[in-house]
Order: sequence, then structure tokens, then C-alpha cells
Amino acid sequence: MEYTDLTPGCTFIFEGTPYIVISSEFHRMQMRKAVMRTTLRNLITGQLIQKTFTAADKFEPADVTKCVAKYLYSDADYCYFMDNVSLEQYHINKESLGEKIKYLIDDMDVTLVLFQQKPVQVEFPKHINIKVIESPIAIKGDSVTSTFKTVTCENGIKVSCPLFIKEGDIIKIDTETGEYIERVRG
Repeated sequence: MEYTDLTPGCTFIFEGTPYIVISSEFHRMQMRKAVMRTTLRNLITGQLIQKTFTAADKFEPADVTKCVAKYLYSDADYCYFMDNVSLEQYHINKESLGEKIKYLIDDMDVTLVLFQQKPVQVEFPKHINIKVIESPIAIKGDSVTSTFKTVTCENGIKVSCPLFIKEGDIIKIDTETGEYIERVRG
């Protein structure tokens, strides 16, 4: 692979470790060699790094595959998933999921990123529907302005929502930002 192949979503081996390109920008300055400025995510540790590459750099593609898997359960150290097609079970360290672990719901479908047939990353759906289990009572008249209240959902997720959201409602939230999107009619 050439440095110009490093587009967002591309996976490759760099210094013996698999990385995925988060963002890349091609730069050509007067009287200088062209460079590719990138932001990379280490697929094993999840760490982000900034790196600049030149035409002299060559890369080996990473043997990365993806599979849709169902979340089964968690124990003290790991979260367990089952491939929806092959029914093979995988586990991934809770630490590698970071803050996103709170979005895991029983029987939820996620995309597992596998490197050498071992899970290295979990891609969550863009949105999830989750039940509100605790909601402070809104005071009549507060709805004139666009005020919000903080509700507690399953898994202990706290979300800022409009005042009309009440206990027992199902809401849709963005797993990237943790923000309220809409109430789900059911």
C-alpha cells in the first residue's frame, strides 16, 4: 500500500500493530514533498495518534474482518458476544470498550472488528432505543421554553431530555455523543 491509500476506514500494519485511519489529509507545499497527515486509532489499545507519511513509506494491509455479533453477557473482566452466522463466541476486555460499555443492552447486535480472528474493537450502532427508569416530574409551565431535565435510563445512563419524557418511555439516543434524539412511539 502507498501513503495515498490511507483514506478513512483503511486498516494497515504500522510498526507491527494494526491501525485504522480515522482521518487523512493530503498536503503538497511549494518546493516540498507531498505528505499525508493522518489520525490513526490503534485497533488493539484504542489509542489515537497523529502521524505524517511520505511517498517513501510503504504499508502492509491488516488482516481485519468484521462480523455482526449479539451481546450475550458480561463478567468482572470481559464482555461476551456470539457471531450471528457462525455462532462462534468471542470475548473482549471491558477496558477496551471504555465509556461505550454502558450502551450494551442484552441481545444487542454490534459489529466486531477481528484481527487475526481475535476481536480488537466493537462498533456500536449509531443509535439505540433505551427505557427511561427514572424521570423527575416536570412543572407545568416549564414547557414554554426549551428546557431540559436529566433522566436515568437502563444501565445507569443519564441523558438530558425534554420535559415531556416520563418514566417508562423508550427514547432513542446517539451512541457517539450520548445525546437524546427522540421519543420512540411504541
